[in-house]
Amino acid sequence: MGSGERIFSGVFGALLLGVGVYALLFGVVPALWKYLAGAVLVALGANAVLGAFTGKRPWISRIGPLP
Repeated sequence: MGSGERIFSGVFGALLLGVGVYALLFGVVPALWKYLAGAVLVALGANAVLGAFTGKRPWISRIGPLP
């Protein structure tokens, strides 16, 4: 992983992590969907931030044609 890709992955992961926490705290959908979607976003975001620090490819990069 290059340095540009690591920076992008870290910033995108932080964004996903923030959106996931926001969804968990302030979601206005039924509780099941709120917790399920929030947990998925938090897990993907945390993994992307961790991957940016360690240099490993995050899970989000394996799901499709993303940078």
